[in-house]
Formats: sequence, C-alpha cells, structure tokens
Amino acid sequence: MKNVFYKLILLIFTVLTGCEQNLTLDLPEGQEQLVVEGHIEQDAPPVLILTRTTPVFSAFNAEELAGNFVHNANIVVSTQGRDYTLQEVPSPAFSEAMRQAVSAQLSIPEQLLISGSGFVVYVYTSDELKGKLGETYKLRISHEGRTLTASTTIPQLNPIDSLWTVPHPDAAQDSLVTLYYRYNDPDTLGNSIRYFTKRNSEPYYPGYFTSVFNDELINGGTISFPLERGEPKGQAELDQDKYGYFGKGDTITVRWAAIDIAHFRFWSSLEAEQSNNGSPVGSPGAVQSNISGGYGIWGGYAVTYHTLVVQ
Repeated sequence: MKNVFYKLILLIFTVLTGCEQNLTLDLPEGQEQLVVEGHIEQDAPPVLILTRTTPVFSAFNAEELAGNFVHNANIVVSTQGRDYTLQEVPSPAFSEAMRQAVSAQLSIPEQLLISGSGFVVYVYTSDELKGKLGETYKLRISHEGRTLTASTTIPQLNPIDSLWTVPHPDAAQDSLVTLYYRYNDPDTLGNSIRYFTKRNSEPYYPGYFTSVFNDELINGGTISFPLERGEPKGQAELDQDKYGYFGKGDTITVRWAAIDIAHFRFWSSLEAEQSNNGSPVGSPGAVQSNISGGYGIWGGYAVTYHTLVVQ
C-alpha cells in the first residue's frame, strides 16, 4: 500500500525537480490489490484516487504510474439516506474548485493539475455532494468483481487558538523562525488532528515525519508547542539546517483538520512505518487501513485555516 502512495509523491517531486529514478531489480510480484486515497471535507466535493498495487521495485516513471490508475470503477458514497455516484475526471478537466481541493488534500501543486502540464491524475468525484460537519459518509467501490467498503465521519471544527513565531536559537540564523501554536482540546476523549502548512504560494504539505496527533495525553487541556513546516515527501535529503523553520517575510497558512479516530490511526501507522523503515518499502500489514477489501484510506476532514505573516 505504501508503495502506491509514495510512488505518487515521488513522481510529483521528480516532475518538479527534473530528476529521474529507475529501479530494475528482478523480484517476485505480490498479489495485486486496489488502493484507495479518498477524502471529503466540509463544503467541498469528495476527492478519491483509485490505483492498483504494483511490485515495490517496478520501474518508476510517469507512464508506469499512469497505468496504475483504475478506470471505470463504480463508486458510490452514501449519506443521510441518499446515494451519490462518483464520476471519474482527469486533472486537465478539473474545475478551479476541484484543483484547489485536490491540491490541498493530496499536496499536489496546482500547476501540475492544469491542461498542458503533462501530468494527469484521475479523480473520482461528484459535483452534487458537498461535505457537512458531523455527517457520516459510507463508501462502496465495485470493480471487476471486487467490492471495497469504508465509512468515515467529518467531525466538528476544532481550531487552533493562536499562532506566533519564536526566533531561531542560533543568532547566526536570525532570518529563520519557529512556528508555535496554542490548542485548547475539548473535554471529550478521541479528538484527533492532521495538519498541513503552506509557505507563500507553495502547496499545503503535511508534517514530514508526523502530521497527526490526538488527545490521549492532553484530553481537555491546553498545549503550546512548535509546529514544524511541512515538507514534500520523497526528497533525497532534508536540509537539516532549515528543516521545520520558516523565514522572515513568509506568509504561513496552517490547514488544521479535525479527523476521526480511524483516520488518525491510518496516518499515524503509515508515518510511523515510514520513519521506522527509512524508506517507502515496508510491510503493509502494520498500516491500519479503514478499507475493507483493499488498502488505503477514506477519511473526513473538518478544516480551519490560520494565517500568519512572519515579521
């Protein structure tokens, strides 16, 4: 499962940097599975990508990844007694609202989602369905005799209390700052968060090593803590001197998303396995997917945005 997620991320990074990477090891193939990456947030349409798993060391290029998209699947989202059939749309045909939703949820630069970019993502969506706070959304996917199901909830909003910056501890790095946040956790156990940061016109990137936390240790309390700048996955090497920091003059936007506990467990287990293995190659069994019959995630987001200009 991780293979497909990180191939997409690595491909985006390759397109942006002009790098190429090919691995040609001759290893046995595993059984093909279907992988879901789908989300829905309040006031926005669902965004779902359906792909096939491939051998971990298969060739890495745009053509190979393009062949992994699953087309013509029957995908239905049910909520409040109504069924919505999602339609498959290629990225060159995205509306502006869809480009923004896909870019924010999948950390893909918007310029890669416009016609003529040479990069095509196939997304299942519906113009008739917009997410609502507090509602549950059931997913059913049928394709070539396979059936995948999942369920998620968009929680209530759970915003940050405030943002501020602190100068870099090294005076020689006085152009850099650390972003801090203050968060007041509701007095109900199980509140979970996934965060993304945007610097100026960059996409929203999730935290590099971890992008999620919950209130297991702070239920009902208030915390003030650094919030590391999100980074694109798949970088060959992080700049350790600048990792996590913002610069003076930056406009910072934090995409702060309340998520349900199953959604939290997926990202927490996926990111923990990535950190433990040091690469996207690992055992998918440790990742806590909420997809029955396949791999991946169908998750709801209750999103608030918080902006700060670094002085």
